[in-house]
Amino acid sequence: MAEASEREIKALIALLDDTDREVFEHVSDKLFSMGPGVIGVLEDAYTSIADQLTQQRIENLIHSIQFSLVKKELTEWMHSEPDDLLKGLLIMNRYQYPLADEDALMQRWQQFRKDIWLGLNMYLSPLEQIDVVNQVLFGQGGLTGTDEEKDAARFSFIGHVLESGRGNHFSIGLIYLALCQQLGLPVYGVLLRSHFILVRCREEILQIRDLNTLIDEVLFYINPYNRGLTFSEREIRNYIEKAGLEPVKHYFLPAGNLEVMAEYLRFLQDQFADSGAQWKCDDLEQLIHLLDKA
Repeated sequence: MAEASEREIKALIALLDDTDREVFEHVSDKLFSMGPGVIGVLEDAYTSIADQLTQQRIENLIHSIQFSLVKKELTEWMHSEPDDLLKGLLIMNRYQYPLADEDALMQRWQQFRKDIWLGLNMYLSPLEQIDVVNQVLFGQGGLTGTDEEKDAARFSFIGHVLESGRGNHFSIGLIYLALCQQLGLPVYGVLLRSHFILVRCREEILQIRDLNTLIDEVLFYINPYNRGLTFSEREIRNYIEKAGLEPVKHYFLPAGNLEVMAEYLRFLQDQFADSGAQWKCDDLEQLIHLLDKA
């Protein structure tokens, strides 16, 4: 950042404590328009300012800038690269952890991918292929489910799951799904209410619009939260009956990545609502609206 530009930013930051609302909004808008490049200077200013109001205004401004970047990246992803689920998950990880070390995260990811790829070959049956994925992720990789309630939302983000080895049904399922898709396995998400599961199909089928044809392509279902256990449609029907749900078709059918991402964000909303973080629920509502319009 050029020295003159940094001086300008600092001069604007000095005006954030102005009691005149019009002045404050003008300064805030000016800093916001400068984009992510001002965040470092704002963070430095935050640590050296004692006034709580100004600190709160800096916090809000940093969040607004970071969130605008998340919205931009998610919009670009859903219009140009929705088949790359990992990229969408990384965008959401940045929303929660903007300073995360993505290089370290990707090293862990690439090791999973390499180990699964080495275990796959053209002679394996679909069940045997899934056994390879399960062995890498849950055997040698040590991924496991958690039902920890304290700060539960952190177990929903890919970065924390890969770092800690623990996740919930949605985050582990998303990691499983993204790896399978990268390796060319026809595995898809299934939007079973309150539980995210996967389905292994005969081949890539999301271009097929006829629902009867879609169900004919289903080979079996996968529960990543239970170490990749495979099961049949009958178990879904039993679950639906016990939960008192209507057996609607999408509980059995493969879903596209945009649908999966929207459902994931709704799941995050519920978790943040439970913790009282309403502002995050509001953020996620905006992102869900973007996906629903796609």
